[in-house]
Amino acid sequence: MNNAVTVPETGAHSLSGSALLTANRQICVVIPTYNRVDRLRMLLSQLSTQVIPKGYDLLPLVVNDGSPDDTEQMLRKEFPFYFFLTGPGSWWWTKSVNEGMKYALMHFHPDYFLFLNDDSQLSSGYLLKLMKASETAGANSIIASLSVNDTLPHQVSFSGVRSINWRTLKKETYHKNFELLEHLPSSGLVPTYALNGRGTLISAGIIQKLGFLNERAFPQYGSDDDLALRAWEKGIPVLLSYSCHVYDSLHDTSRGNPFRQDPLPVFIKSFFTWHSVNYIPKQFRFFSRHGIRILLPFYMVKFIGGTAYAYFFKYKKTTP
Repeated sequence: MNNAVTVPETGAHSLSGSALLTANRQICVVIPTYNRVDRLRMLLSQLSTQVIPKGYDLLPLVVNDGSPDDTEQMLRKEFPFYFFLTGPGSWWWTKSVNEGMKYALMHFHPDYFLFLNDDSQLSSGYLLKLMKASETAGANSIIASLSVNDTLPHQVSFSGVRSINWRTLKKETYHKNFELLEHLPSSGLVPTYALNGRGTLISAGIIQKLGFLNERAFPQYGSDDDLALRAWEKGIPVLLSYSCHVYDSLHDTSRGNPFRQDPLPVFIKSFFTWHSVNYIPKQFRFFSRHGIRILLPFYMVKFIGGTAYAYFFKYKKTTP
């Protein structure tokens, strides 16, 4: 095993070199984290017990964006064979993922990247199913996973987007939000015009071709959906695998999201907080890039009205 090495320019720490000594294809798992040491520990423990597909090596890379808790100490003590980067606390999700990928490309030359959130949980066969889906779809595809809440009964919060009608801004999903997991197919691949970031597998060649995630326009939310639409524009299929499930604590993220039913002042503030899921300029930038420009005023009215409706009515008595 290699000794720990610090790279001052990026705050990078190499905790192991063993995965770099084989001729296998490498899957670099990029995990941005901030102040969630306990949940991160659980995810890394699950990664360490994954069954690795034949011909592949797993390279976990944690991007610790200035966590004030014991994240760095935990990584050094409990996962000395993993890698981590240290950010200044201002990278947020999108730049953290980008910095992780760029560092890995420079030093490790991985074949694939897998994005996971620090509150994600995985079943022991997740990676096998994910790589099987990738091989079925072909190397020139992006693979997304179902997002499922981590409490019983398991409900699905992301099952893919079948289509987007930009004239009416109607987004058709394959299944309703928070539908029971048991009601969904157990296998199969379907095209999706959105991503959720959790459990996204993308080849190194594709992410470089697309120019990485857009960290300037979408520092915290929106860069995954933007990536999906940019991929389709370049003829790169984005497919969701029904057999791949990532379990998340939905109430520990996305403050202001209507389903959380946060206090009203928190919900209202979310429209004006730049790193919020509801941030108005973020939505405007997204619609400007992918929608019909003349319809921008309509888009914004529909977004604000629809989000308010979901908060006050749709999820008032049906929070997961």
